[in-house]
Amino acid sequence: MSQSQCDAAALLCRLLDSAKPEINGLTLCSGEHANAGQQLLRERVLVIGTPLDWVTCSECGIEIARVVRELAHDHILLLCPTCGEVSAPRRLRETFKPSLPKLIAALQLGLGLSPTGAKPIEPEICWRLGTTEPTRGKPVTWYFARHLHQPKVAHHLREQIKLDKTIQSCRIITCSELPLPDGSPLTGLDVANLATLARISQSKFEFFADRLAAPRPQVPEEAIPGTSLKYVDAQAKVYIDGQAYDLEPRHRSILLALMNDLDHEMDKGALKSACGSESQRFSPSKEFDRIPVVYQTFIRYLRGDERYALIIPEEDQHWLH
Repeated sequence: MSQSQCDAAALLCRLLDSAKPEINGLTLCSGEHANAGQQLLRERVLVIGTPLDWVTCSECGIEIARVVRELAHDHILLLCPTCGEVSAPRRLRETFKPSLPKLIAALQLGLGLSPTGAKPIEPEICWRLGTTEPTRGKPVTWYFARHLHQPKVAHHLREQIKLDKTIQSCRIITCSELPLPDGSPLTGLDVANLATLARISQSKFEFFADRLAAPRPQVPEEAIPGTSLKYVDAQAKVYIDGQAYDLEPRHRSILLALMNDLDHEMDKGALKSACGSESQRFSPSKEFDRIPVVYQTFIRYLRGDERYALIIPEEDQHWLH
């Protein structure tokens, strides 16, 4: 089994469940995502997004530079206000996003379903994939959904399952992290994360037979997480060493904006705008002055990407190490 194929499925899930499902080409094909990104490109489950006209300067890593023109050997010419003309890899301006038609086709092929049997429930969000009969007289109806942490999406899917009369025989595959929030409309149903069930391979998902056969009713998580950022959106909480920290709306908006910025277009001004801040001296660290440990932990979370350094005050740089 190729670890890159498993990692590719996990990266694809992260993209699919992101509010802005695009990733910068340089991030996709280098660093921690290199092997998984190359795997996704080989399997053609990603398509080219809109090229960027403004990117973070590859020379200084701080200023936003304008893309002037294409150069030879897969390079582009940037004009940085500090560095002047800079040559950079063309991947820096490229973006990629999941191809939803290819995703659904790969799921159906992996599950042995008819390629014409998919039915959209909510456009580009959730689908009924089709029905199999692994045991005679016991059909299973398969569904796939994104953004299941959003109550309206979970409710819409639950209503469709009720209309289909498949409450007792449905299996839901999702790209969302599990478990779902307490009180989710899907509590009690069989919900599984795609990356835990399958790997991406040759234009289809290869499902692990033992995991696919084991039903898993969705129940609220009882164990207290150690250190986790997965509850920022659903519960407005951050867990650090087992302790929960409640987030104010301004904290939540800052963390979500950074977590969803996979293409690295966001600078300090864009972050301020995304958070709706009207402060004349906007500073992320000062916004977290009452819970500095949350800010420090999040900075460590971002330490693998130097492009985020432009929003980290100099006095806080030691938290990166």
